[in-house]
Amino acid sequence: MVKYQGDMMTIKDKYLRILSCLVILLLGMSLVPAASANSPPAIPNVFEGNLKGDAANAGPGLIISAYMNSKLVASYPLQETGKYKVAVNGTEQDNGKAITFTLGGVASEPVSVTYKQGALPVKLDLTFNGDFIPPTIEFLSASPKFILNDSKDFSTVTAKVVDPVSSRTPSVTIDLTPIGQGVVSLKSEGGNLYTYNINSTVAGEFKFIFKAANPSGSSAIDKNSISITALKESELAAKFGGADGIFSPEEIKNLVNDNNVSSGIKYTVLGTYFADGWDRI
Repeated sequence: MVKYQGDMMTIKDKYLRILSCLVILLLGMSLVPAASANSPPAIPNVFEGNLKGDAANAGPGLIISAYMNSKLVASYPLQETGKYKVAVNGTEQDNGKAITFTLGGVASEPVSVTYKQGALPVKLDLTFNGDFIPPTIEFLSASPKFILNDSKDFSTVTAKVVDPVSSRTPSVTIDLTPIGQGVVSLKSEGGNLYTYNINSTVAGEFKFIFKAANPSGSSAIDKNSISITALKESELAAKFGGADGIFSPEEIKNLVNDNNVSSGIKYTVLGTYFADGWDRI
């Protein structure tokens, strides 16, 4: 029997309706992950404040960590002595869970803090008892200041570092990353003295970060005392030879007597400008 339009749904209409439903279903499924991907990120709980007890003297570099149900949820190094800041990440499912803190692996005195997603920063002082007193940098210098960038010439860093616990040996390092050498350890010379010879193939003016840390990680940091300039041989005349870039006997004498200038630079200048070297001085 033939079906006419307006009487009953044809077979073609049925298939078109089913196909439309499938298309709508597939489109709906594809939009679900897109919506979740565009949802705003969770805002962490930020805690900051003073460190008290033995931790009042805890220095930069020491790690403060936060936990929920014994699970590590945040870990940050201290940026200044006696203060901390940590951002705790979680989800809505973590709301109401207790948060605990450690400093250098040492648990804080009990605090009543719970996670709340999107909460405003919380001012919270934390008390820790343990070995957090950093070593003391009693003396630090780098000499000479000016060296050649030939990888042979060098400046000697000398430091006196005293740990409050006499039986303990601190970690004493310099960060030579600016000249491509990474973090290096100084050599212990005894009597709380440490040394290291810095050489460079990179020309330029550099300041290196010096760090003395106890075993717990509490540290004293100096960012200004180690200042070195590595020069190319072609730069020596302009640097030390006066406005005309030519060395006079008087300028040579001044250069030789300048303790801020390396022997490598002095011999290079003498060898270049005076065939008989020191006899011309």
